[in-house]
Amino acid sequence: MKTKITLSGFAGTGKSTVGKRIQEQLNFEFISVGNYSRKYAMEKYGLTINEFQEKCKTQPELDTEIDEKFRLECNSKENLVIDYRLGFHFIKNAFHVLLKASDESASKRIHEANRSDESTSAKAIKQRNQIMKDRFQENYGVDFTNDKNYDLVINTGDLTANEVADLIMEHYQKSNSVTKIPSINFHLWEPCNMRCKFCFATFQDVKQTILPKGHLPETEALEVVRKIAAAGFEKITFAGGEPLLCKWLPNLIKTAKQLGMTTMIVTNGSKLTDAFLENNKPYLDWIAVSIDSLEDENNIKIGRAITGKRALSKAFYYDLIDKIHQYGYGLKINTVVNKVNYKDNLVDFIEHAKPKRWKVLQVLPIKGQNDNKIDEFKITNAEYSHFLNTHKDVKTIVPESNDEIKGSYVMVDPAGRFFDNAQGTHNYSKPILEVGIQEALKTMDYDLDKFEKRGGIYDWENDKNQDLRKEESVS
Repeated sequence: MKTKITLSGFAGTGKSTVGKRIQEQLNFEFISVGNYSRKYAMEKYGLTINEFQEKCKTQPELDTEIDEKFRLECNSKENLVIDYRLGFHFIKNAFHVLLKASDESASKRIHEANRSDESTSAKAIKQRNQIMKDRFQENYGVDFTNDKNYDLVINTGDLTANEVADLIMEHYQKSNSVTKIPSINFHLWEPCNMRCKFCFATFQDVKQTILPKGHLPETEALEVVRKIAAAGFEKITFAGGEPLLCKWLPNLIKTAKQLGMTTMIVTNGSKLTDAFLENNKPYLDWIAVSIDSLEDENNIKIGRAITGKRALSKAFYYDLIDKIHQYGYGLKINTVVNKVNYKDNLVDFIEHAKPKRWKVLQVLPIKGQNDNKIDEFKITNAEYSHFLNTHKDVKTIVPESNDEIKGSYVMVDPAGRFFDNAQGTHNYSKPILEVGIQEALKTMDYDLDKFEKRGGIYDWENDKNQDLRKEESVS
């Protein structure tokens, strides 16, 4: 995985401003050879950057000295955004970007930046650029203006710094994609206020062995999200346990969204308040609500109840769904079909709820997660089919049998490790923050074909906005 981004281009193309935007989004360190050279020229020679570049024409060893020191520092670190015209030539393990702009646009940018030591006329900038090009060609035998040297070339003339940064982030993440499966579930939180007896993600093994609190500290969870985004994942789903028990969930959602990912949470709905729905509108795209039954008695038997004793009422679920629509979120509903609820009929409720996707999963035995109680909830394929036949006219239903579930999800556990369930138990990788995304993924068993066949790829960016657009057109 590439852990650095280099920005090259003539003066005034916006490298520093764009670099700082990317620094904020990725939490990378920003380093500029221009700042280093500017400081070096003034402190050692009392020269402006323009005067110093004239001096370099007759004393090329000054260029060599700066470049050698700068590239050694950059190649010894990771997670950098580097403003360096020769970055493509000297910096390893990096995504190389060339920024372009007309002399007039560059002149305007430099003038607005109030760089008193730089000439701001278009003519002076053109001359300065030619000097740089000729000098680098003569000293290093490379043309830093050649598009072929870069992973991405952007003309910044008509774009804002944020727009340029977003384009770079998008292409950088795609270039770093380490799995063809584009979505990921981050089970960031082991604690839960319900006691679903068939739960196949209890993570008691994680809590009892390496993570006593059942979750990472906020700073580490944020870093996991950043690495997930940098690895090219397009959609992230925050799950648990119950993720809404996590006080810093909004910060994780915001970070993921700012890094370009579509965002989703999976919740039992008990903690979904108006304040949360209002405050997270700019950053959260989808809400998936786990609803197995509308009957209190069934939910108590299942454990789909607060502390396993107090079920959420049918009226609560209707009101909750209406509220999610009211705030404009994309809605999914997840239902686990088991021995208790396979005869239920949810047609009226689903027709009222109008979820974009109603995921209907066959209850799944997972060794080490639900061994002790799963036998009373397991169902035959015929019983699972009975539930599907009852709801066959629901257009948004997405069935997932046990075979379709296993190995078709990219998942991260509360300790920040990838895990899979392909063999009917949890297989964990080494921690992402310890070995990196690529290394952690090597031991995982994920099946792209299964992911695609179960409908894992859908238009998650546009589907969630359809109802909102309809409402706006009516109003």
